[in-house]
Amino acid sequence: MTPGTHITPHNGPTGKKLRLHLPLVGTEGARMRVGDETRNLEAGKCIIFDDSFNHEAWYDGESTRINLIIDFWHPELTDHEVKFFQMLLKAKLKGEKFLSDKVGNQDHLYAIIEQTRDLIKSNDSWWIS
Repeated sequence: MTPGTHITPHNGPTGKKLRLHLPLVGTEGARMRVGDETRNLEAGKCIIFDDSFNHEAWYDGESTRINLIIDFWHPELTDHEVKFFQMLLKAKLKGEKFLSDKVGNQDHLYAIIEQTRDLIKSNDSWWIS
């Protein structure tokens, strides 16, 4: 995030995932609201929340803020529910591929995935240890 950014209130459509935020750089002036609780973010200290709750973020720092975000299945989902959501995600990707093929431009998710697929395969030094 650049200084002065406000990510307006939003929420995920279901309670299927938990979202982990790990602030890496630029935490001074960074805060986040989830539900009725607002917290100042601290470097190296993660917060985990249910994405379906309304949330927003502000950044009033002076340099670019970098945050690692990881989504994972909500632990209360059953194996059948996880399988169902995985099927929906695959169907969405297939729909994006169909749309990309029909429209013939490169402004769709599937086209972007296809364009970048070989970047990782052709570059052995992309991983930073």
